[in-house]
Amino acid sequence: MFFDEIIHGTQYYRSPTPLPEEWEEDISNLEKFNLDALQIRINWRQNERVEGEYDFSDVDRLMELAEKYNRKVIIKFLLECAPQYVFDKYGGARIGPKGEVFRGGYHGAFYGGWKPCFTNPYVKTAAEKFVGKVVERYHGRDSIILWNVWNEPRNRPVEECFCPHCRAGFGKYLKEKYHTIEALNARYGATEESFETVNLPAMPHGYWDIFEFKKFKAGYCIYEDLRFVYDKIREYDKVRPIMSHVGFTCGFQLALSDLCDDFTAKKAVDFWGTSIPCDTTMDTHAKRMDFQMLGDFLRCVDKNYFLHEIYPGMGRFYVYDTRFDMNFKLYSAISSGAKGLVYWQYRAERVGMESDCSGIMYMDGTPREVAYEVQEIGGALKEDKAHFSGCEAEKADVAIVFDFDNLLVSVIEDSCGADYSFDFGNPKFQYRNTHAGMYRLLRDNNYKVDYLGVRDLDKFAEYKVLYFPYHQMITNELREALESYVKNGGVVIADEGFGLRQTNTWMQPYDLDVKPLLTARMRTRLVSNGNKVAYNGLTGEIRPYKTVYEAQGAEVLARFDDGKPALQKFAYGKGAVYLFGFSVGYAYYHDGGEIWHRTIADIVDEVGVSKYSYADVKNSLYEKRLEKENEQIVFLFNASKETKTICLKEKIVKVGGAGKWQGNELTLAPETTAYAVVEKL
Repeated sequence: MFFDEIIHGTQYYRSPTPLPEEWEEDISNLEKFNLDALQIRINWRQNERVEGEYDFSDVDRLMELAEKYNRKVIIKFLLECAPQYVFDKYGGARIGPKGEVFRGGYHGAFYGGWKPCFTNPYVKTAAEKFVGKVVERYHGRDSIILWNVWNEPRNRPVEECFCPHCRAGFGKYLKEKYHTIEALNARYGATEESFETVNLPAMPHGYWDIFEFKKFKAGYCIYEDLRFVYDKIREYDKVRPIMSHVGFTCGFQLALSDLCDDFTAKKAVDFWGTSIPCDTTMDTHAKRMDFQMLGDFLRCVDKNYFLHEIYPGMGRFYVYDTRFDMNFKLYSAISSGAKGLVYWQYRAERVGMESDCSGIMYMDGTPREVAYEVQEIGGALKEDKAHFSGCEAEKADVAIVFDFDNLLVSVIEDSCGADYSFDFGNPKFQYRNTHAGMYRLLRDNNYKVDYLGVRDLDKFAEYKVLYFPYHQMITNELREALESYVKNGGVVIADEGFGLRQTNTWMQPYDLDVKPLLTARMRTRLVSNGNKVAYNGLTGEIRPYKTVYEAQGAEVLARFDDGKPALQKFAYGKGAVYLFGFSVGYAYYHDGGEIWHRTIADIVDEVGVSKYSYADVKNSLYEKRLEKENEQIVFLFNASKETKTICLKEKIVKVGGAGKWQGNELTLAPETTAYAVVEKL
């Protein structure tokens, strides 16, 4: 934990807006709306237009105003906006797979010079020098609480860059992993001459090359970019925390065109954060589930995460948040363990494609409706700072195990469209929709849910149930961890596709390579054509595949409409593995269905998985909890159009948010949230 409070602030300045004549009025107004911090984006192209000539007059003035009005400052670098000399002198332009030049240009979100290739060592050296000048100038300012090294690191477009520097960098990356070209060729069945001449992927159809290239670009390169900025900051500032925040976190990723391996990239900084990769309005149950899933997922990446771009509606003349939209998002983030809330942005934008985008204030600086929700919840964070400080999200008994490599293979499967392209080819989005579907299924039945990174093998024993969504590739380390986990009483739910591939992306030849945990052989795997499954008197349509396993020593719990086994239980030691021949998470994501409620409930109830005490998610009453030492904070969200009455069993210490309390009974008006600090039972 880096702060003794939840940081509550807003992005303020991204050149050229807001305008200088607006700065003092705005910054003096932050305190009124309980915004303790403002973020200044330092635009490389703005502050070093000519190589070696620096003009920080805009940042100087903003720093002076922040200190005048006693506001904390977050400094964020916008290195993607590179000066023109980076392109003209140092050949910084990115190169596409067909030789096309991605020239630096203007974009509504990146005003000028977007964006050079940072694998080019000349570009990186120039950027590093600029970062050093900034930190040298400002690190002595007491108002600065945090450095943000990069805005939304992400690998896009699909190819990112095919310049000679990237080809050489890819070869170096592969050499560090495999040491000899013979080892690489043997692993993948490849035919490369040398690491120096390794081919860059022309299409995803061979799997292995795009798999490694994306791990290089979305993991290794992003780590390296963040780390060189981190290291330069540390030359001057040995104390303040340094973060970055992803634009499209891998928990929501669907396409090769926008990837980031959060788990690898976050190692470059002190802590991680995220923008919002889902809808900003909270007017449907699916949107609300996505938003709470975002917080629960980010917590498995980094328990100190910031929700770093909270949009007050995307605007642009389409849709704007109501007070309830903002209320639900903020309390969801807080109750999921976020350690910082930063809005995008203070004033609505007026430039380019982002015209009238976001903004807790209108473009003229007057407050939108949501500004008063920001003000109210910011006040609650101040009033109850002693209770919020040091809290962590309540731990669940069931965890969804997430693996970027398996997500990546699923995305590659979806991207085999036309030859010499990276276009979708009948995409199913199986990995993402499967894990999101299981999250919704469990939450809709009022179960508490965590996410867990697959690398956290040492944490498996903390959970009663582990769920694996479309986990095709099983490493030796995972196999050993699962054998121990189940032997000692753990339960594994293995959704369709479990063990389908080897770790080199090749198909596993039918036998699931998870012995001694279970013995099963895949007999057939076909895209479902309206096939159904029967379970305890209920029927449902399966998605997306019908996979029939021939198993030894398994109990058949559900059957397909042709009588073949659809769900089998393998007892092992004190625990069990439940192997699905279809994707229960995917089916629920697309269709819902009582059969899936019953199926999963029967599995998790057998081992006593915990539920929320007061939630009734099907009727739009949500519950989340924070805890520390001897107290909890119970958050109750009424997203319905009807008043709810809830009677708490715990001893109440303090209440906050909306609602009327009479003793332990809460009357919660429609579209409001309340919380109670209670003693642990």
